[in-house]
Amino acid sequence: MEGREVHLILNPVAGKGRAAGKRGRISRFLDRFGIEHRWHVTRGPGDATGIVAGLPEGALPVAVGGDGTVHEVALACIGTRRIMGVLPAGSGNDYVKALGIGPSLERGLRALAAGCVREVDAGEVNGVRFNNGLGIGFDAEVAANVVKAPAWLGGFGRYMWAVYRLLRELECREARITLDGEVVETKTVLVAVALGTTYGARFRLAPISRLDDGLFDVIWSEEVGIGEVLRLIPSVLRGRHLDHPKVHHARAREVAVELERVSPAHVDGELLPLTGEFQARVLPRALRVVAPPGE
Repeated sequence: MEGREVHLILNPVAGKGRAAGKRGRISRFLDRFGIEHRWHVTRGPGDATGIVAGLPEGALPVAVGGDGTVHEVALACIGTRRIMGVLPAGSGNDYVKALGIGPSLERGLRALAAGCVREVDAGEVNGVRFNNGLGIGFDAEVAANVVKAPAWLGGFGRYMWAVYRLLRELECREARITLDGEVVETKTVLVAVALGTTYGARFRLAPISRLDDGLFDVIWSEEVGIGEVLRLIPSVLRGRHLDHPKVHHARAREVAVELERVSPAHVDGELLPLTGEFQARVLPRALRVVAPPGE
């Protein structure tokens, strides 16, 4: 990133605390390429957004952490001309998979050195912006319970722990989903409104989603039982669930979801206030992000 000072926004507890240990490796790489850089260490939720908002114009913020850190950095960049970068150092690393970086820190560093910039879509739901996706229902309940899982399980293991823990409380809700004006009435366990492809580290919930097509990929289920969910999990891991007769997929620029009662929901793994009504819209190419050449 010639001519730009790189500001590395480090979440030291990301990746079960391993993110902080990657600081030396990252600095050595940037020094080798003559890239000026400064470190900023976050101290708590929301800190990354505030740090980026206070950077001088032309500075390049780089999220060094997991999806929560990426989300916070993106919040300060969406709708501006600011470019952001991502170095995967978390447990899940979902967003970097859609960017073509994947969980490889080396690939993220090389993308940063190459300096190729993509304009990608962002989203907004009930006034809250996001970069990877919105999950309503079971998906959000899982996200809320991941923090209770043993840390030694890692990102995917903690997600699976939460899934199986919540299966006995599985509940389908009456829902009215409006996709660019077209209404679907259903009873569902979850509704996912995706920009990226992956949730929970390895679940390819929206396997054919693109970050720059100006559309959400919307996935929802019909009423399903515990046994059906257990049989679906391997298909979701492989991204082959969209052919299942009780799984539905559509694309839309605007999505409204009305539930019979309040439901947990999250954006990028961050929980939203409880409500039963969601209004989401795509923000086309509202985020500029460094990605590998050719992606």
